[in-house]
Amino acid sequence: MEAMSAFRTILLYSSFILAAPITTFFLSKYYFFDGIIGASVVTSNVWSAVFAVVVLHVGLGLYIYRAYTEAEKVKPLEKTD
Repeated sequence: MEAMSAFRTILLYSSFILAAPITTFFLSKYYFFDGIIGASVVTSNVWSAVFAVVVLHVGLGLYIYRAYTEAEKVKPLEKTD
């Protein structure tokens, strides 16, 4: 059961790390920079890429935090004689 929970966690974070930056790039580019602000093509591409990288780092940070806090919960096995 613990293996399934670990697989589910990895699948969730992997999906987020893959989908969120791509979604952020295109949504911010077409709706925010091109639509609302009306920025040039190069400017909207650069700032959309910056937003996507920030979202990627947030996702990676959340995954590392989750892995670190779960590692603290696991107690090492004590040897019994």
